[in-house]
Amino acid sequence: MTNPTTEKQWRITATIDTALCIGDSGAGETGADKSTVKTSDGQLYIPASTLKGIWRHACEVIARSHPHFVCNSPRAENMCPRPEEELEKENTEAMQNNHCIICQIFGSPSSESRIFISDLTLDKDLGAETTAIRSGVTINRSRRVAEDQRLYFTETSHPNAKFEFSGDVTIGKDITDEQIKLLSAGLKYIHAIGSGKTRGLGWISITKENITPETQSIEPEASVGAISESQPTPEDFTELSIKVTLESPILTGGRKPSGQAVEAVNYIRGGLIRGAVANTLLADLKNREPDGDFEQLFLGDNAGIFRNCTPGTKILPATAVGCKDVSGFLADGKHGIFDTLLERIVSEKANWMYQPNCPKCSGRVESQSGFYTAAKASYKERHLNTRLLTRVAINRQRKVAEDELLYHLTAIDPVFVKREEVNSEDKIKSEKVILHGSARIPSGLAEKVAQTLREKVKRLGGGSSRGLGKVCIAVDKQQPSDTLSKRIKVFNEGLQAVWQAYTDLPNTEIDPFEGTYFCVNLQSDAVLTTEDGWQRNMVLIAPMLQEMAGGTTDVTLVRSFASYDYVGGWNAAWGLPKETDLVTKMGSVFVFHTHDFDTWLPKLQTFENIGIGNRRDEGFGQILICDPFHLQTRGKIKSKNKEESE
Repeated sequence: MTNPTTEKQWRITATIDTALCIGDSGAGETGADKSTVKTSDGQLYIPASTLKGIWRHACEVIARSHPHFVCNSPRAENMCPRPEEELEKENTEAMQNNHCIICQIFGSPSSESRIFISDLTLDKDLGAETTAIRSGVTINRSRRVAEDQRLYFTETSHPNAKFEFSGDVTIGKDITDEQIKLLSAGLKYIHAIGSGKTRGLGWISITKENITPETQSIEPEASVGAISESQPTPEDFTELSIKVTLESPILTGGRKPSGQAVEAVNYIRGGLIRGAVANTLLADLKNREPDGDFEQLFLGDNAGIFRNCTPGTKILPATAVGCKDVSGFLADGKHGIFDTLLERIVSEKANWMYQPNCPKCSGRVESQSGFYTAAKASYKERHLNTRLLTRVAINRQRKVAEDELLYHLTAIDPVFVKREEVNSEDKIKSEKVILHGSARIPSGLAEKVAQTLREKVKRLGGGSSRGLGKVCIAVDKQQPSDTLSKRIKVFNEGLQAVWQAYTDLPNTEIDPFEGTYFCVNLQSDAVLTTEDGWQRNMVLIAPMLQEMAGGTTDVTLVRSFASYDYVGGWNAAWGLPKETDLVTKMGSVFVFHTHDFDTWLPKLQTFENIGIGNRRDEGFGQILICDPFHLQTRGKIKSKNKEESE
């Protein structure tokens, strides 16, 4: 049996012959006791995890009828790999690396899946209501009448509507012909899906067809053009702009605060993209042994840097505040978000207590955080919605939920849903979620990385074999932004204007403005260490900045606005969890003062390019010097409110 040289793709179409009900994790809007799963915009679908589970079970039944050993799923302790002493008692004809043929295909706790299934969705938007409510009641076995308090309602698809759900299945190139035949046979074995199968629900007919690259239904978004390598930067690096379009819910990874729910971050970590590129490049190498390009990109002293992909291009600084009652930007119809850094610095120099209020309603204000985009003179908030996904393993013998194997996943929703009123009717408008990021790649490898991201990286995050993390990535050469020296100059001009305003106040003593001020804004979480290099620190102090600059250039920490968190992770190459690190949270601000600005300027430019602290290649420690948002003072927001009212 020979392995295919390329991945195979199937198009799976499931036609519902009766009515479908796949239990949802939350309460539905219909008030039914049991709701069926729907997307954020109300469309029915068949989760890939449901299809994969019943497909695996069908293949297990078939494999056991042949001379193959099959482990006992779904409990991890009963699954592959099997101990050597047990293998001697079993027929090991189809075993590979102590894994049975089922675990080779669908994966196990110690091996990854070789097939990747997407959710099965309706081929077209039906527009009208697609679900119905059916009632049921338990019968008293003795009296042959309805049992008291046992009336229930179930939400299903419309019966006999012949809804067609379709999706793609990608089969890895390292799969064998025998395994492909088993997958095909297992697909034919599936006759019902979801709950209530013995009561007539979920009866389906499944067909499949091969997909060639020319007929593939989902194509990556086209890039603006090839990455030019004829004009490398002075450091011989190329800045790439990355745009990630979500095609399915994605698990971005996070801490497990308690219980069985995994907390998700509302962006894609740079480490996820870095790991996906590394895994893809290794898969194309002989015996997965790193070559020179791989070592230069990931293991060298000047390795590539993959930054976070976020819903907005900027991070709100920790000094940003907004109205406590109506918080948000003016462009979103709110009272406005403004920055307090400049006035905080000057008020402390003047020994004044600074307590701002809302520039529109004079109410109380509170700190703001999150992502935003800047367009001309306006700002708009950007955020992501999350979905709670509930998963449970099914007992193979009893066909019911396995004890203690219920868990929850918090995933980023791929659709941003907005409700708009059109002709006195409430309409739901949905749009795909797009995340923006960047990468700093050695110029000789920029086109290779860009091509890998565009054409080969189709999945990010966990649960990719169960329909999660499907993405389309577009890459282009990043356009240069405003110069650092200009930003610092404008920042100091704004600070000096506030300084002069306080100086003109009566009974106010404040030293003259001198030297140069600059602030370091964290655009991602940062792993900072003290001067000795081993102890974690939450605040970026002057000696740490001087050590990073490679000298003792004059600089003083004026003020810091920072908070902390903890971050972990999983190293797929080692198969082990990463060390839990103390991090300084994104949005933190550190203000410094120096009399030697000309010496600091090139060093600050380097910090912006490569970041600060540890784990920079995974996107940690990315900074922006003198964020222009600091110039959005309370006075400016008050003037804009006044203009709008007039």
